[in-house]
Amino acid sequence: MEAKAKEKHIQNGMDASDSMIADKAMEATRCAYARALQLSSQGVLRIKSGDLVRVLNDGSTTLVRKAKPHRKVTVGQVVTVRSVKSQTAGHSA
Repeated sequence: MEAKAKEKHIQNGMDASDSMIADKAMEATRCAYARALQLSSQGVLRIKSGDLVRVLNDGSTTLVRKAKPHRKVTVGQVVTVRSVKSQTAGHSA
C-alpha cells in the first residue's frame, strides 16, 4: 500500500515538472518571438489562420501567401513519420 502511495506521489511530481517545463518552453518561445520582432526591420514570418503572414514590429501584418500543408491526408489515414534518431548528422530532417 505504501509503495503505491509513493509511486502516485512521484507521478504527481513528474506531472507538475512536465507542466513547468511546458510553461517555460512557452515563455521562451514568446520571448524569442518578441525579441525577433524588435530586432528585425523586415518583420517575422508566422502562420495565422492558415496564411503565411509577415508581422512587423508595429503590429501590422501583410499576407505573404496561403500556407500549404506538408502532406495531404484523409480522415482515418495512418501517417508514418520517420524517426529523427535514425538519421545521421549529415542528412536533413
